[in-house]
Amino acid sequence: MDEAARRAPAHNRRMKWVRAACGAAPPWEPRPGLAWIGQLLLRLLLAWLAGTTGATAWAQTQPAPQTLVEAEFAPSPDGPWTRVALPDTWAQRQVARPAMGWYRWHMTLPAAPGGGRVGPPDADGTLWALRADRLGSRHRLWLNGALLHDSFGEDEVGRAQALPLLLQLPPALLRAGDNQMLLQVDGGLRAGLSPLRLGPATAMALEHRVYQNLTVALPQQLNLVAAGACGFALLMWWRRRSEAAMGWFGLLGLGVSLRNQAYYVVNPGLPPALTSALFFAMQVGTVVLLGVFAMSLTRRRPRGYRPLLLGGAALIALAGVGASLSGTVAIDRVRTVAYPLLGALALPALVLIAQRVRAMRGGELAALLASLVVVMVAGAHDYRFQQGHLAITEHWWLPLATPLMVLAFAVLMVGRLAQAMSQVEVLNLTLEQRVRERTHALATATAAKSRFLAAASHDLRQPVVTIGLLVGLLREQLLAPAQRHMVAKVDEAVAAMEALLARLLDLSRLDSGTVRVQARPLSLQPLFDAVAVHEGEAARHRGLRLRVRPTALAVRADPALLEQILRNLVSNAVRYTDAGRVLLAARRAADGRVRLQVWDSGRGIPADQQAAVFEEFVQLDNPQRDRAQGLGLGLAIVQRSADLMGATLGLRSVPGRGSCFSLLLPASTAPETGSAASVAPAPRWLAGRHLVLVDDDIAVREALGARLQAWGASVAAFDGPR
Repeated sequence: MDEAARRAPAHNRRMKWVRAACGAAPPWEPRPGLAWIGQLLLRLLLAWLAGTTGATAWAQTQPAPQTLVEAEFAPSPDGPWTRVALPDTWAQRQVARPAMGWYRWHMTLPAAPGGGRVGPPDADGTLWALRADRLGSRHRLWLNGALLHDSFGEDEVGRAQALPLLLQLPPALLRAGDNQMLLQVDGGLRAGLSPLRLGPATAMALEHRVYQNLTVALPQQLNLVAAGACGFALLMWWRRRSEAAMGWFGLLGLGVSLRNQAYYVVNPGLPPALTSALFFAMQVGTVVLLGVFAMSLTRRRPRGYRPLLLGGAALIALAGVGASLSGTVAIDRVRTVAYPLLGALALPALVLIAQRVRAMRGGELAALLASLVVVMVAGAHDYRFQQGHLAITEHWWLPLATPLMVLAFAVLMVGRLAQAMSQVEVLNLTLEQRVRERTHALATATAAKSRFLAAASHDLRQPVVTIGLLVGLLREQLLAPAQRHMVAKVDEAVAAMEALLARLLDLSRLDSGTVRVQARPLSLQPLFDAVAVHEGEAARHRGLRLRVRPTALAVRADPALLEQILRNLVSNAVRYTDAGRVLLAARRAADGRVRLQVWDSGRGIPADQQAAVFEEFVQLDNPQRDRAQGLGLGLAIVQRSADLMGATLGLRSVPGRGSCFSLLLPASTAPETGSAASVAPAPRWLAGRHLVLVDDDIAVREALGARLQAWGASVAAFDGPR
């Protein structure tokens, strides 16, 4: 108690600051300026540490607590008793462990107040309490011969830990003068006793709360936050499996954070062997995850490290599980050897990351490496603490180092995210520029192609027309059947070439943008009749029935483009229908527009090829490119013509049952009564007629003049203006 009196002034100085932070008079004179901010921050900090706002009134009225820094120790209650200084660590005094130990000490109270309450003379009626920063979780405490507290029955698992203790002293057990306290404690490997504090219950409760918040609650909360961050990393890895390093680190951080919670749990409610085995397995698992994370992050697998890591960890885990089933002494001995081996297995992972840091010279990666080194140092410290080589008043370091490691990895991930976002922005800008360049190049190429097709079609058309006219004259002048057959074949080839050039010219005109849509109200029935006249002969030749459903509907469209669309659709339907019929019809759609439809009972089009039939030169059933089955340009022209008019082109088809092409056009309120197209008049004999022929191509002019003269006309041919 003399030592306690000697330390009282220093304690009084500390309590002066605590009382100031809780609302009492400040220990310094306030200065002008920002000095009051420091006082305010200190008050807020200590109020948070205390965890309560109602524990401030005691600071101005309560007497100073007593600190017990000396006690007597004996291996049994019968002695011999030895005086020891507190804190007392058994390992430093070479006390055999694990074993039971006994402490006793005396405290003198100056007076016994009335009503059985005891306290200093100036604090009559004050309740007193005993506090220890470190005391074995399995203990019994007697006050003046009466059993005050027994935790042996409370700890069902039987795991002894050194934890903070706050115990209120019953007023009836205290007396004036000498009071004796006797303590039986089972400290396990971390055996010993910290200095004891005796004072008013309110003051002791506040000190205990502050100590609990700093040494227990704060590490637990930090590790819970770290576990949440690691859970987010796992979620990101689940959604993006390429981020393997993030997934392995998430597992590593989550396992370490949850394992750290076990430092502060006395009785988890599981059998002792299972609890010990799980904790040991988590220790081994964290080392394995650290190695796998390092290999995933650096994308390097040193020869022999992976089998050494997995094989060594498996052997250590088996030894730990077996020792856990044998009892506390066996597992403690295995930990003594196994934990250094696990540290050795973790060192290559740090070397891998250090090599990556040296190669990349990245600040965030260097911070992660530094945090992992801190974790390793903390692990070595906690190993010594767990083995009882450090003072009983030491603390676990890993629960504080783990959140630092998770923070460093979070900084690394944020840096990578920021870098990725910057790269995405640059790539977006570059992509937009490339898209503009490619779009311009594509437009230029398309325009050049259209100009080429238009020019080529126009220039080739002149000699083809000339050849056609000359072949016609030759056929009339030859009388031999063999020669007539050959000329007929030449005439067929010229007709096919002329049809191809006409289609190419139509396609180039649609692509070049030179076609101007002239939409007007248009009656559909005359248009249907014209299409039936032109395509009816081909349908009858194939043994098909071309049916046109009568209609009184009208649309607003370009007559030439719409007739071209319907002729192509009906021509295709006739060409690809082997038996049955082709139907051309119109009906009003649900939205008020008019739907034109061309039905056939032909071969049909598979669903995966329906989009391809609208491309140029695509013929699904004509790989040999037989001209008799068309050129593969009709539907391409239909698609472009529909796009120019703003019409919606649709296709429904079932292979083997037929197809239906549809065209949606706006309805017209004033339909025209005339025909949208007329059938070309039949050729007439030109005998007795005098004709003037003007053409800028001499070959066409001569051939056409000869053709007209053969029909009996008198022709005067002239060159056209240039």
